[in-house]
Amino acid sequence: MEFNKEIVLLQNEIKKFAKDVIAEKVDEFDKQGIFPVENIKRLAEMGILGGTIPESFGGCALDTISLLVCFEEISKVCPSTALVIATHNVLFSYPLAKFGNDAQKKLYLPRAATGEIIGGFAEVGTNEVKTSENTDALVINGKNHILLNGVANGPFITFLESNGSLNGLVIDGNNANVKRNKKDNIIGMHASGITQVEFDNCIISKQNLIPGAGNEILKEITSFANLAFAAINLGICQAAMENAIKYAKERVQFSTPIINFGMVRELIADMATKIEAMRLLVYDSASIRDSGKDFVRGAAIARYFSNQAVAEITTNAIQVYGGYGYMKDYPVERYFRDAQVSRVLCSSNIETEELIASQTI
Repeated sequence: MEFNKEIVLLQNEIKKFAKDVIAEKVDEFDKQGIFPVENIKRLAEMGILGGTIPESFGGCALDTISLLVCFEEISKVCPSTALVIATHNVLFSYPLAKFGNDAQKKLYLPRAATGEIIGGFAEVGTNEVKTSENTDALVINGKNHILLNGVANGPFITFLESNGSLNGLVIDGNNANVKRNKKDNIIGMHASGITQVEFDNCIISKQNLIPGAGNEILKEITSFANLAFAAINLGICQAAMENAIKYAKERVQFSTPIINFGMVRELIADMATKIEAMRLLVYDSASIRDSGKDFVRGAAIARYFSNQAVAEITTNAIQVYGGYGYMKDYPVERYFRDAQVSRVLCSSNIETEELIASQTI
């Protein structure tokens, strides 16, 4: 797929920013688990935080291909930063822009577009939450183990069961009965600001409910998220392969660079093939979405394939390095760890269900 001139210009701009700015402290942020606040501010100034926000609310309303290009290019350098941007755009701003009521849009979207707030998302599959309700409010108790962008202390979206139905709601960042605990024990994405969130008799007005059937809203944003995470996986794979090739050209054994060894060349050829297939799947589905057609099946395929490929490619990249690949002196070790997180976050049975349902017997 060839991108138009506008997308190529955006791609080059993001690529340059990632290389010149984000790369400078990526290892330090990963090792110390530092949320990249300044880099996020710079990306907000570039308009990237308003990628899914209408222009009427201060956003730039990027098309799907442009948005995914940003995720891919950033994740080539720092998957944690790409995860922050994807969560803010796809799992927070988009649901409010598409389904939110007027009050929710006016309250959150203009500030989200400028980066004044960084929106989060509570992973549905890690909920240990009980809800009760009265006439005009929900009372929430319990915890959720994965709150994406939790360190940013901004508002976040969650989906909770109440009276037998699933409801989406937005929870403000300054709620005194919501406590966030930073997750220091995750395998990768150390700079992405993932926290646990605890609710202690947290009273949320029903005005915070996102209008519409929660199941349908969740299904739509999950399909969009499938493309976002597939693009992040794609960036990780591309970077892992490029680093493996660079190392293979420099590493000499038996008086020849190991790039000349048949086994190494076969590993790289396999990586390149899977990456090309992944890229076609991701951007073809993005193009379908931009045309207004049903992209759910394509997004499910792209996510399913990329989840398998990112595990295989980052593992094979480490194999090219040999024993050195497991050392933190080389970036492929970080890509391997980040890949394990990217492939499971916001992933559900929806992908395989869509694949099965789309087949005719």
